[in-house]
Amino acid sequence: MAAHRLIKTKYDAGIPFFTKDLFRNVVRQLESNNDLDQKVSVTGLDGFAIQFPIETGKEYPYYSPGDEHICIIFLILLCTRTKPRLLYHTIRDLLAVQDPNYYSVSRAYLTVEVAHSTEVRDTRTNELVDLWPASDHATVTLRFEQAKRSLEASEYTAQLKSTLTSVAVPSGIDKIVVLGCSTMTWADDDGALRSIAQHTLALTVRDLLASRYTTDPHGEGASGIKCYAQDPIYTPVDKQVLYGAGFTVIDDPKAFLEVDEASVVIAIAPDIPVREIVADIARPAIMIWEKFTVSDTNSADPVSPRVKQMLEEYIELPFPAEPEYFGDLAIYVRKGE
Repeated sequence: MAAHRLIKTKYDAGIPFFTKDLFRNVVRQLESNNDLDQKVSVTGLDGFAIQFPIETGKEYPYYSPGDEHICIIFLILLCTRTKPRLLYHTIRDLLAVQDPNYYSVSRAYLTVEVAHSTEVRDTRTNELVDLWPASDHATVTLRFEQAKRSLEASEYTAQLKSTLTSVAVPSGIDKIVVLGCSTMTWADDDGALRSIAQHTLALTVRDLLASRYTTDPHGEGASGIKCYAQDPIYTPVDKQVLYGAGFTVIDDPKAFLEVDEASVVIAIAPDIPVREIVADIARPAIMIWEKFTVSDTNSADPVSPRVKQMLEEYIELPFPAEPEYFGDLAIYVRKGE
């Protein structure tokens, strides 16, 4: 296929598939085109631009396949498209054999596409409907504060500190970027606590790094290291809790614009290809994400040849054992110049 040949040629030549210019261009259009019927232009690897309509506010009936009460649901639930978000395509996606019933030659060269998140409302009350059981603000805040205190006092944090002090960490780190760590509002304890632990990890890393520059890890050094968080699944409760904890919550894809040589990137089992994107746009000081294994090629965040090449520039350190909340992670510290 011609598209596959061109894509592979560009990839093998080292041409970036994800760039900050691409993200800046999308962000600029999204911020200036907020009206229905406006479009966002995305340029593919073939140099041609594809237009995506902005559908924020567009409504359509809610449909749950297989629901025996579908007639009733059609009457009382209505979906509304909300903020645009991006769909990211890995090199594996771009070179995959496509279903001819859905394949579009015009979109074959796109590394990103514009999509929308969706919210569901009850037409009788106009109130948002939770499609899964969710915890309220007070519950999530309490869980977050308890998790942070527990981690700070745990052997896990002592081990993490020991690990980070065992190597020369690049100086000048001024931000931590958390990507794809999900919602903390799951009523299911396991899902919520995993997300909470992953977000509090960012604060723990911030304080440990700040302690290198100040005797008070919660003082000026800590406040000088900013924490950014991005996940389109965040609910209003997530955003309130994270703001209260000192995070700046930003919309997709703005977090990638914050990733640079002075950043720490934390991405634990995200549903987007964070590693491929980072490999194209920057060399962060530290990266904390899943340890590379040969079996992770089918994940949403695969290790591509470019990611493998990037990891050669880093020292891999063991992440303290905490599989229940973090899985099999590793800490990657950029080697000295």
